[in-house]
Amino acid sequence: MCVVIAFCNLKGGAGKTTLAVNVASALHRGGTRVVLVDADPQGSATAWASRAAELGREGPPCISVASAALRRDLPKLVAPFEVAIIDGPARLGSETRAAMLAADLVVVPMSPGAVDLWAATETVRVLEEARGLRPELRAVALLNRADRTALSRLAKTAIAELGIPPLDVTVGARVAFGEGMLTGLGVIDHAPGSDAAHEIHKLTRALLAAVAGAEVAA
Repeated sequence: MCVVIAFCNLKGGAGKTTLAVNVASALHRGGTRVVLVDADPQGSATAWASRAAELGREGPPCISVASAALRRDLPKLVAPFEVAIIDGPARLGSETRAAMLAADLVVVPMSPGAVDLWAATETVRVLEEARGLRPELRAVALLNRADRTALSRLAKTAIAELGIPPLDVTVGARVAFGEGMLTGLGVIDHAPGSDAAHEIHKLTRALLAAVAGAEVAA
């Protein structure tokens, strides 16, 4: 049975696509049968996959699925795979809720900053709506684009107060992520020995551990 992990945040610019692409790439490189699901109307994950194909890069397959069709169509589409990584939509609560309802685990990435943390409370509200329909739905929060400033330390405290457990992993604001996206690569291929690659490996293992019964390689 395919494990479905969805990166969701109502606020754009939280790093959903970058995280989804890189986790999918890490799983693919580790030998897991993984598919990247682009449920964001902006189509950034699809654009990354297209760029990879143009440059002859070998990476995880990517499919585009409208949010409204996720619960109906996703089980059939992802049946051949061990893991599906959803890049969820932003802005519209109903579409984000649809992505959440299709998942086994929801990851809410947040950048340090007051606006991002305030917006996260709305995402948590949508998550609670989804849990009204699927009480077993698991969720974790992730501090993304972290640095060594006091703001990032304060953000960790604020995330812990959202009501969903924070992952014991943070992802830094690193140039290697942007470079990899431009070249159609995950950061573990673009900069395999970097701090960014180490963070993605650690994040991938943490996400799999958060999903009960996930027996796949990272």
